[in-house]
Amino acid sequence: MKNEDSKATRILSLYDRLRKGFVLNKDELAVEFAVNPKTVQRDLDEIRMYMAEHYPGESVVYDHRNKGYRTENNSDAAVSAVEVFALVKIVLESRAFNKPELDKLLHAVISVVSKAEQQAFKDLILNEKFHYEPVTHGKPILERIWHLGQCIMKREVIAIGYTIMNGEERERIVHPLAIVFSEFYFYLIAQFEGSEHRDPTFFRIDRIKTVKLQGRKHANRRYEDGELKRRVQFMYGGDLLRLRFLFKGPSLEAILDRFPTAVVLAKGEEGTVIEAEVFGKGCFMWLLSQGKHVELLGPEELRAEFAEIVRGMNGLYPLSDDIVT
Repeated sequence: MKNEDSKATRILSLYDRLRKGFVLNKDELAVEFAVNPKTVQRDLDEIRMYMAEHYPGESVVYDHRNKGYRTENNSDAAVSAVEVFALVKIVLESRAFNKPELDKLLHAVISVVSKAEQQAFKDLILNEKFHYEPVTHGKPILERIWHLGQCIMKREVIAIGYTIMNGEERERIVHPLAIVFSEFYFYLIAQFEGSEHRDPTFFRIDRIKTVKLQGRKHANRRYEDGELKRRVQFMYGGDLLRLRFLFKGPSLEAILDRFPTAVVLAKGEEGTVIEAEVFGKGCFMWLLSQGKHVELLGPEELRAEFAEIVRGMNGLYPLSDDIVT
């Protein structure tokens, strides 16, 4: 019985090392476990048969370059080192997570590649990780994102304690519909319970202090994140608007990427007329950032409101003969 116990312990140890990406040398293992190399070979054969049955696409192979046995994934679902590196870069560039959560995320993502590649990853991202600057709120958000995701999936009605921009705290009963990420922040998209307005409202997840289940379900259709994202570009709530604007800049491609719902209506010497759907008036900030390259054509009431904003800006920067050039 003792021999059977030692065999089971030995095989589990070998299996654990293989799953973690180690390369196993048969002779070294024979010395470590005080057994014959043929015994180690039989152990590896048992592991190979087990993986063939339970992990299709994975196998134990002999690595001639490293003179040992390792796992190899031939499945189409295998994640390559290049793909993992792209994910790591996205996480770092997002700046969305505080440093403890960033460390956990990077460790989890990098752990799916082999041990040999992990050191290369660490070397590649060492400088970026050292200079990583998270957004200023510094709060952990991963567990809150997961909890809200479960509420969306189960259609739970929830009460959220939320801090608005001026620092005031409020509680709202909402129907959570989707979670999206945009420009450093994760947002919960929800509808107020009992409101006659059916358009979405946006809550920055780092500003949600409490989430309380209300013990009942809502009947609202869950937003398809992709469908919603096509119209949610600026994380502002409000009516669904159909913008029409004249683009005079050099890169039409950048505009079409910015507005996934964009349709080119006409092209001429003055520029390109584009129509796009967006939620709310957050688009004003983008329009202002484009300066003379974009002219808002419609809807007419939106154009009038935008013109008033521009006139107000002109008041901040009056032309003066006293300006020295």
